[in-house]
Amino acid sequence: MPKLEIEKEIELGNEDYCIKREYLICEDYKLFWVAPRNSAELTIIKVSSQPVPWDFYINLKLKERLNEAFDHLCSCYQYQDGCIVWHQYINCFTLQDLLQHSEYITHEIAVLIIYNLLTIVEKLHKAEIVHGDLSPRSLILRNRIHDPYDCNENNQALKIVDFSYSVDLRVQLDVFTLSGFRTVQILEGQKILANCSSPYQVDLFGIADLAHLLLFKEHLQVFWDGSFWKLSQNISELKDGELWNKFFVRILNANDEATVSVLRELAAEMNGVFDTTFQSHLNKALWKVGKLTSPGALLFQ
Repeated sequence: MPKLEIEKEIELGNEDYCIKREYLICEDYKLFWVAPRNSAELTIIKVSSQPVPWDFYINLKLKERLNEAFDHLCSCYQYQDGCIVWHQYINCFTLQDLLQHSEYITHEIAVLIIYNLLTIVEKLHKAEIVHGDLSPRSLILRNRIHDPYDCNENNQALKIVDFSYSVDLRVQLDVFTLSGFRTVQILEGQKILANCSSPYQVDLFGIADLAHLLLFKEHLQVFWDGSFWKLSQNISELKDGELWNKFFVRILNANDEATVSVLRELAAEMNGVFDTTFQSHLNKALWKVGKLTSPGALLFQ
């Protein structure tokens, strides 16, 4: 694998790209911002020391099983000592960044993110893929959004950039434990995990945890009221609190139901709030987020 240094160049797709910044460091991989020569348009590369391109494998299987181009802007470069996955979405940022700028997280932004995540995970589960780590660092929000509610995978506002903890249940049914999923590790100590009878449920808890982070700026905290699992936080004070109450009660108490049906039902419920007033507020919020995600601002951060 080529040596990666800040302000040095790397060839991607027969074009030279300059490595602008080390963006995120995780246990098994790093994310870098790269830009074409003489251009400010930033894209992301994920660099792993593992020669097996698991992310690319998952993308290929999704494309094969869903009969659609799941992510046509994802390319892979494989080497003897590692691999590089290139996400060609311009001027994106992870939700981890957004959470560090919580003043940008409006009700409308939270609904947009969760709605998109529900539709994405529905497709994953339909293809028998469990993600296992639906955390802020694994998800990017695109800067250029033409239709925030477009369910076409290649037009969606939200994208997954890391499948390191994903499992292909069609071929890996007996080679993992639930404790191996990062979502389970993050929520360790939560009693609701004892009710997790299916690996698919792990992603439901991951979505619930992300929604909790967006709304309350902390990880999921739940309790059993004798009939249902409910949030410890007071939802009634939230804007559209009834919507969020229905969301959390449903996603936390899916039990043995098919998760594809639960996810589709929840997405339809979210879709019900999309009206002209919501759209107007969302456009203003996205404009502010756009300022946050300009190339200059991204590099400055």
